Amino acid sequence: MNRITKGALAAVMALAAGIGAAPGAAAQGAWPDRPIRMIVPFPPGGGTDTLARIVAAHLQTVLGQPVAVENRSGGSGVIGTEVVARAAPDGYTLGMTASGPMTILPQMMASPPYHPVRSFAHVALPYVTPLFMVVPPASQARSLQDFVTWARQNRGGVNYCSIGVASPSHLSAEIFLRAFNIEMEHIPHRGSAPALTDTIAGNCHVLFDSSTSSSPLVRQGALRALGVSSAQRLPSFPDVATIAEQGAAGYETSTWSAVIAPVGTPGPVVERLNAEIRRLAATPAERERVSGQGGLALDLTPAQFTAFLDREIEAWGRVIRAGNIRID
Repeated sequence: MNRITKGALAAVMALAAGIGAAPGAAAQGAWPDRPIRMIVPFPPGGGTDTLARIVAAHLQTVLGQPVAVENRSGGSGVIGTEVVARAAPDGYTLGMTASGPMTILPQMMASPPYHPVRSFAHVALPYVTPLFMVVPPASQARSLQDFVTWARQNRGGVNYCSIGVASPSHLSAEIFLRAFNIEMEHIPHRGSAPALTDTIAGNCHVLFDSSTSSSPLVRQGALRALGVSSAQRLPSFPDVATIAEQGAAGYETSTWSAVIAPVGTPGPVVERLNAEIRRLAATPAERERVSGQGGLALDLTPAQFTAFLDREIEAWGRVIRAGNIRID
């Protein structure tokens, strides 16, 4: 008769417990064990793409795995954002999307391909940024009122560019048109970089764009800022007056870029990513970079990000309904 000692029995029980717990424990402990991709739904060179590359480089360092940025532009950010929504929720596909495809476009589509709240895990939202109203350096307008006067005198021959249909860039311009009772033709682009290029070249008469991507060009003199969409002037650009103080009382808009993942991504993965991105945003170098571009740093948990998103959806929804703004 074989006898099992107490020590041997304890070892067998411990092994059995370990086998039962192994899959979950291994899955958590192993992540990440292969490269991660970060989808950007806009072309390279814009504010969202720039932030994505900063965050990806940081995550690559702290996670010990490559984090590759993949640009999937089109549909004003909807196409790339949908790619994230449809990806496997395993922590290996992230997205750096923006306020347009998350808070505006789904409210203007008959059948949006994702729900901004229910289709995603809301990982991190490190900053919000105002928009600059910029004109080409050759523009005759030296101030916002100069531009309004010129636009009224050239009714039917003035255009404005945006970074995409139903983006904050587009809707901020529409609010501006109503505030000053002027008309301009809308020329949408597939992202910030091509819109900025066309504005510098003089093909666009005015552009409302995130301070993240436009402020370096304003500093260089490649663009002229006639106003900023924030409620107060930016400390880093004290000479740029707000649009509100130049005749549009109450005018205030902003944009943001944020990290998302497919809904169902494991909670520990989301929490780890959130902690690392917040740690990056808190570094002195990153705070200085963001402040210099007019951004405002946030420090939100995933749950706070979701609550912020709910408020943004409602705020932009009021603008859309009030202006009866629709996708052509």
